[in-house]
Amino acid sequence: MTNDWNEVRHNLDNSTNFSSIYNSPYYTDAAYDKFTEGEYQRRYTHARRIMERDGLGALILTGGPNILCHADAVTWATGLIDARGMCQYAVFPKEGEPTLIYPHSGSHIEAARRMVSIRDVRSSEGGQYGKVIAVRLKELGLEEGRIGITQADRHGPEFMGIKVYQDLEKLLPKARFEFLPHLLHELTAIKSEEEIEAMAKAGALCVLALEALISVAKPGIREYQLAAAGSHAILNGGGRVHLMMIGSTSMNDPKMVFPNPFPSSRALQEGDIILNEIVAHFKGCYAKIGHPVTVGPPTDEVATFYKEVVLGGYRALEAQLLPGNTLEDVRKAGSYFREKGAQSRPIMVHGIELLTSLPFINTDRIRALPGDEIIQPGNTYSIEITPINPEGTFGMFLARTYVITQEGYRDLISYPLDELVVADI
Repeated sequence: MTNDWNEVRHNLDNSTNFSSIYNSPYYTDAAYDKFTEGEYQRRYTHARRIMERDGLGALILTGGPNILCHADAVTWATGLIDARGMCQYAVFPKEGEPTLIYPHSGSHIEAARRMVSIRDVRSSEGGQYGKVIAVRLKELGLEEGRIGITQADRHGPEFMGIKVYQDLEKLLPKARFEFLPHLLHELTAIKSEEEIEAMAKAGALCVLALEALISVAKPGIREYQLAAAGSHAILNGGGRVHLMMIGSTSMNDPKMVFPNPFPSSRALQEGDIILNEIVAHFKGCYAKIGHPVTVGPPTDEVATFYKEVVLGGYRALEAQLLPGNTLEDVRKAGSYFREKGAQSRPIMVHGIELLTSLPFINTDRIRALPGDEIIQPGNTYSIEITPINPEGTFGMFLARTYVITQEGYRDLISYPLDELVVADI
């Protein structure tokens, strides 16, 4: 049940009235960065071609907040970016309007209606997602249809809440539900120009975040304060923070090879090195940067390791990110670290859907889907290397984000690679 605000506006202290409002003036003056209608139509056409090929009457799009995504296919189809829920849901029919089933009522759902780029936004009716999805599928005449369900978290993978699935089976006993763990990958493997420019904007925000971190990196400053500075720069630039992983340790007595996922209250000291992995997204599209920062001049050992091992290995991988090359060409380039007498955290390069995705190129293996083996224009990748000394006691993290072009690649992070950054203390 929904209530036109014009009819209940004088009785908003009634719980039912307020929780189910629509057509209010609330947030109509809010402004959100959105993709164009043409971009959404391109996406929808792509999805419907796949649905026609695979005999699917509708998709249940899902997505939830986790390390590899924010709302995945729901964001892709609607523009919703909201981490406040275990899982978000949308119905995408082969014919007809897409529908977002939004978890929160009242003012929240009215704000969501302004953010997204679709017209049909429905309440979950207090978390009764299965019921609301079933109603929409019945409206579409798909009670006995074949329905695809996208993954919400590629760890597992996981697809949706168990109660939602049980309710769907109960309410639509003749429908056929099929889990589609790789559909979003097929939809996003080749980026559009609008998506690439959104990633470039995210890349610019990553640079601002790194520069903000560097500007405050002085003895006595705590890791969480570095994270706060970087986060402010991204939010202040109109983006969103996905990862702000920052750790510090002594260059002379290191206790870390990789940025800390949980920036601590450790205070910086002269002679420290700061490792960071910063991920920003803009309109749901992401970019990543990582660059070592020293507090005061680097030790000779650290400077040499960066120049001869870290930078050399990075350039070897970067040189293989060319259209027509294979993922195996990239993986083989990673032998550089062992050739220089060092080792490496296994992951070196990964693909990007909206956030981190297949293919994953490790030192010792490749995880990819059919069709990923050859690098193509429009593919996007992050190089993220963590070379480690032979004893396993010291390492550095270096990362950038790329889109493959017809001629080679475009680095979406405009920040110099050739030198360690030395914070001014």
